[in-house]
Amino acid sequence: MKVFVCRPSELNTAEIERWRSFQRSSNALGSPFLTPEFAIVMSALRPDAQVALLNDGDRVTGYFMFERNRLGIGRAFCYGLSDAQGVVHAPEYEWSGAKLLEACNLAVWEFDHLISDQVRCFAPQVSALRYSPIVDLSGGWDNWISRKQSTKRIKKVWEHERKLVRELGAPRFEIDSRNVAHLELLMRWKSAQYRRTGRRDRFAEKWLAEAVRKLFDTRTDGFSAQLSVMFVRDRPASLHLSLQSKDVLAGWFPAYDIGLRSYGVGVIHQLHLLKNAADSGIRFFDCGAGEESYKQTFSDFEVSVARGSLSRVGAVALARRMQTAPKRLVVNLVLRHPLLRKAARRTLKLLGRVRSRLWTE
Repeated sequence: MKVFVCRPSELNTAEIERWRSFQRSSNALGSPFLTPEFAIVMSALRPDAQVALLNDGDRVTGYFMFERNRLGIGRAFCYGLSDAQGVVHAPEYEWSGAKLLEACNLAVWEFDHLISDQVRCFAPQVSALRYSPIVDLSGGWDNWISRKQSTKRIKKVWEHERKLVRELGAPRFEIDSRNVAHLELLMRWKSAQYRRTGRRDRFAEKWLAEAVRKLFDTRTDGFSAQLSVMFVRDRPASLHLSLQSKDVLAGWFPAYDIGLRSYGVGVIHQLHLLKNAADSGIRFFDCGAGEESYKQTFSDFEVSVARGSLSRVGAVALARRMQTAPKRLVVNLVLRHPLLRKAARRTLKLLGRVRSRLWTE
């Protein structure tokens, strides 16, 4: 295996098209988070982001996005933001994770959404599986809703919508808004949600806000960022920024007007978003890893993604393991036990309320 490392922006047209052909050849690689468009746009604001071209003979057989600091500590590209990570590769191609790290000059590579099919090739020393709910729309909307309409969760969504219509009027939907003001509102609402729930405010990082704006303006045959808006009384009540590849739509940043929470505007919006996706030929909606109740409402099955790390022998890798091992043990323990997960969420929400009060004082 020969490896050539460069910046994603340095890829030529033929290399980008080959990347896309690998995605088309495998459902497991179809995520919009694995597209060259996502890599090129996001890496423009991430100076430590690189792509490794894996070669077998004279032909490129794989593309591996990663981030690397000066010490050689690497992370999956857009760690914490991307819901799919790994090598985009030719059918049946396999590689050695240890050799790939050596070729990329990485002492350690950490990931949190590694495609489960690739755990064997990377052979990480540390890994734990997480589950990502998927909505299967491949049979069309009528097929999907006929399977789901009798479930308690879907009935509850319809109850919310009837209440909304009765008290505030029928909602209006714009499935693909190109209004930048809507995007800015989404980021403000999402920042408020992060603070409210005790989580790190992603949009306080200027690079991410700028990258999302650039993605919003990116449109090709194989990629687009879609911002859907649900209006109530002609004002936005719920927004959802999703990323689309050929036939996969991945939810990324949903947000809603907290004052309308009792009407379930988020799940009403999601149901209409799924209908439009099915009608436009989307086969799968990826909800992203997590156990939020709205994901369980709509999902049909789950796929596995892995969190963990792969290290080479050396002082840097040893120091990194000593630094991260306690946190990783705690995180994995919490993820494996439902009661601990619930307690952690309650604690985060309590911290979020305290933070919100301080923010407004």
